[in-house]
Amino acid sequence: MKTKLIIGFSTLLLLAACNKQKAQLKRIDGTWKVELARVLDGEGFTFYDSLPIGEIYISADLKTISGRIDFDYLHFGTNQVIDSFVTTQAPFTMNEKGDHLLVVRETDTLDIRILLSSKKNLEFEYYDNQQYRLRRFALRKN
Repeated sequence: MKTKLIIGFSTLLLLAACNKQKAQLKRIDGTWKVELARVLDGEGFTFYDSLPIGEIYISADLKTISGRIDFDYLHFGTNQVIDSFVTTQAPFTMNEKGDHLLVVRETDTLDIRILLSSKKNLEFEYYDNQQYRLRRFALRKN
């Protein structure tokens, strides 16, 4: 009797997780234009670019992400840092909760954390291990 209850409860949890993942995939599907880029460097300083350029396309059916976001910021008002986020048909997997994408690019794998997703807005961040920077992007659906 206990075994049947445990199996039934586990099945319900699995179905709920799958439904949450499907709903999240539906929300993030489409073309997204960047509105804000934020960079937190390894020393704890935060830099913003309120005029970044670019867009990304997320395909929920193919589970791929493509696009380019170019941004720059002044490092303590003296050095201009020019940077970008680029993916080309990079496949991704989503965790059960629907709050992380594991994006496999040619050079590395990114663990993208989804902070906000709605029909019109998307905000995500990932840690760039090569440059020791946490990058966050706010996007609006086209």
